Amino acid sequence: MSNIAYLNNRPYQVEPGETIISFARRSLGAESIPTLCDAPNLDPFGSCRVCSVDVALEKNGPTKVFASCHTPVAAGQYIYTDSANIQRLRKNIIELVLTDHPLDCLTCEVNGNCELQTVAARVGITDVRYPDGETHLDREKDLSHPYMTSDLSKCINCYRCVRACDEVQGQFVLSMAGRGFDSRIIKGMDESFDDSPCVSCGACSQACPTAAISDVFQSKSIANTQKTRTVCNYCGVGCNLEVATMGDQIMGIQAPYDAEVNQGHTCLKGRYAFKFYNHPDRIRTPLIKRNGEFEEATWDEAYDFIVDKFQALKDEFGPDSLAGISSSRCTNEENYLMQKFFRVVVGTNNIDGCARVCHSPTALGLQRTFGTGAATNSVEDLKFTDAIMVIGANPTEGHPVTGAKLKQHAFSGKTTIVIDPRRTELARYSTHHLQLRPGTNVAVLNMMMYYIVKEGLADNDFIEKRTEGYEDFCEELLNIDLEEMESVCGVPREEVRQAAIAYASADRAMSFHGLGVTEHSQGTFTVMQIADLALITGNIGRRGVGVNPLRGQNNVQGMADMGTQPHQGAGYFDVTDPDVIRRY
Repeated sequence: MSNIAYLNNRPYQVEPGETIISFARRSLGAESIPTLCDAPNLDPFGSCRVCSVDVALEKNGPTKVFASCHTPVAAGQYIYTDSANIQRLRKNIIELVLTDHPLDCLTCEVNGNCELQTVAARVGITDVRYPDGETHLDREKDLSHPYMTSDLSKCINCYRCVRACDEVQGQFVLSMAGRGFDSRIIKGMDESFDDSPCVSCGACSQACPTAAISDVFQSKSIANTQKTRTVCNYCGVGCNLEVATMGDQIMGIQAPYDAEVNQGHTCLKGRYAFKFYNHPDRIRTPLIKRNGEFEEATWDEAYDFIVDKFQALKDEFGPDSLAGISSSRCTNEENYLMQKFFRVVVGTNNIDGCARVCHSPTALGLQRTFGTGAATNSVEDLKFTDAIMVIGANPTEGHPVTGAKLKQHAFSGKTTIVIDPRRTELARYSTHHLQLRPGTNVAVLNMMMYYIVKEGLADNDFIEKRTEGYEDFCEELLNIDLEEMESVCGVPREEVRQAAIAYASADRAMSFHGLGVTEHSQGTFTVMQIADLALITGNIGRRGVGVNPLRGQNNVQGMADMGTQPHQGAGYFDVTDPDVIRRY
């Protein structure tokens, strides 16, 4: 019973690292303690004090008020979440907030995302008893942003938008200017979004509890909308989205805080780029070209046309005269059916898609080294790693949500190695930036592995137990000409040496690579080098380590898994092997 604390005199088990509010929410439910400045994806801050609770060291003993969002829970504590004292305190806090807030918040039906309204109702406020005084209600709206409206007359200085911009996106656009009564949110160096470095991720809008910053499309109530959980259809991060719809109209998109991939975060495309769904140029019926012009047709007409044309071409020129191109934005089921249609019905291996062009070197390289052509671990492992290496990728542009996490890793002071010809945004914050000549990844990685072995930083115990061929590998590696490698890649060897030592010396290191690795003639070999780098340092098979390809579309991995490539069927089996053909 030593790890027991009491909530309203009932015992609950305490888990390591919990604050009072996380302990209460886990034990009593998400709504057990109200708050205005706290958010699931932000660090504790303690500015609003609405989450205050009474804490005693013994049952019915004297209590002291603590802000539950940043106070650690301790065994033996008696915590009272709704005592008479706390109810009076919360009501007074909210009344004071409302004296400098549009009072329509108590009855407003315009903004469906005002948490202040919810908290005010919970503490029983129907009117504000304090006399009128000087307020900030005369602040003008900032309408300069294409996707967000800023109405700072509703701002309660909770800092959630500032913290979301800093802690989630890492863009540092928003800050608080002025002191005391003159405190106000600014964007960049100005009152307007117009000239700020905002990247339109919408983290501030989602974080704001009062609609002081809100999405433009939330200009009408979204309280009665239907919410649908889905997966973003853009890049390969796989963000979860919650789409609010009313009838056949999308009213808004937000990111669920419980999503494992993105934890309440999206990029511009995921949150705002959805107007294509009802765009007037969107094709809504099958089209058949007749006399050089496309004409609308019924589905039956389209199917008959396809069957007749396919059969005629197949009879005259054979099945290999036909080919199909599938998509990495399609589901596994759709890709599987597409390749099976061409292989089984049409009778050809002429089936292809972007997975072969962009990341088949990843699949083949990782198959040859690890036995499977997929990432070895989750992006969640970033929480546990000590060093990251990013090669041939610009994740803050190509994979913004993962890129923001990598940027936060760099901000924390942990080792960040970027190998890229460009000085990318991540490179600006990196510990080591190896600015190689385009197409010379092999030379740089050879040099890194050379220095790791030469400096005695190889993990010999891991190598002995879990790898093979290391002696032959070392013999070849130690015979490379460093001067030639340096001349080829253009990176001073000492810079490569320092980066290699940093990677190998880290207790846990992860690597990330993109199309700057795979879309080269030596792409497969480079992926094998990245895998070898992880193997010789023991950075495989543990939390916070591994090799992670950054995929281009949202289902590149699934498309390749399903066999939508001319040389491999489902499961990556060789379509020219008679045994494999019999198995299929």
